[in-house]
Amino acid sequence: MYEPQFRPAILNATERKQLVRKAKADRMAFDAAEMLSRGQTSHATTLAGECLTLAGKEQLTLWLRHYAVTKFKMARTDVDQFLGSMPPADVAI
Repeated sequence: MYEPQFRPAILNATERKQLVRKAKADRMAFDAAEMLSRGQTSHATTLAGECLTLAGKEQLTLWLRHYAVTKFKMARTDVDQFLGSMPPADVAI
């Protein structure tokens, strides 16, 4: 039976830094969705603001909506309302 060999991707320092940054932002979006589902909107806003700074508005919207709706079974309208209430990226939370 043939088993393909998996080799790790060879990343330079810049690519590794970008990968780590994206992974951190993804985790923050997950945690923000969890806090939002628990009703802890102030914590969710803080985490989502940090994710917004790292990944940008489009990526935050995609990740947060996905996690909140699929994992935490929130209504899409509630998530969209939360995202609409988020301050811009350049405003301190």
